[in-house]
Amino acid sequence: MEHELGYPAAISSLAKRKMSAGIDAALRSLVLLERSRRVRQMVDLCLTGIEVEPMPPCLGEGHRAILVSNYPSIAGTLRAVMKVTCRLPGQKTRLKAIARPEVVAQANPVLKALGIERLVFPVEKNDAGAYRLERKVLSEVLAYLDGPGHVLWLSITGRTRGNGLLEEDRRTGAAQFAVKKRVPVVPMGLVTRERNGKLQVVKVRFGQPINPPEGEREIGEFEKADFLIDFSRLAMCQIASLLPPGQRGDFENVDEKLAEARQCLGAYQF
Repeated sequence: MEHELGYPAAISSLAKRKMSAGIDAALRSLVLLERSRRVRQMVDLCLTGIEVEPMPPCLGEGHRAILVSNYPSIAGTLRAVMKVTCRLPGQKTRLKAIARPEVVAQANPVLKALGIERLVFPVEKNDAGAYRLERKVLSEVLAYLDGPGHVLWLSITGRTRGNGLLEEDRRTGAAQFAVKKRVPVVPMGLVTRERNGKLQVVKVRFGQPINPPEGEREIGEFEKADFLIDFSRLAMCQIASLLPPGQRGDFENVDEKLAEARQCLGAYQF
């Protein structure tokens, strides 16, 4: 008798899973952010508590760019990037991000309906703890950067400790993309405030674009690694300069570090 009673429960559980999968698929198919400019305006209004500076000309419609920012927290950074996505001028969605696959896998129903799956290039962590793009995803990112007006966001560091500006945890991906695709890097500072024991992004600021070196000064393979590190350090310094004292992480003495970074890159024409 007990064995027989187990069948309805199993069928009920299977039905619930199928229903949940169906709802999930329906939500993912909506892709609301790509529907119209009005949808993005509505989402922008719903993302309260974050002030965004006016978009600089380098992020204007038709301009390609690679946005790099500090990384205060996963949730706070995601909200800020979504806010910027809604503010970028143009009729179509212009921003995609490189982020961990958990951002998509653990997305709430609202993010799924907005189309978070189509806005993220997933980056995987290998056995050594380093983040790497799979070959197929890397090809997709490079093809995306060829599109007119396309904007790519990625963090300049890989951890979320403090406000995320950790000098020894710098990522050189933005510099590599900038050099390969001749796209400027635009620093973006995420100003935070502690609320209920958690850091929340309250303001988004933009810095001056950093263009890759001019074509006449080619970067040799021997010096490429050092150049990418110095280029990334320059971007980190410019992000730090957008943040108030006390939120700059390892870059509190930002003027000194900025001078050092510029000196290291002095041989290149920017």
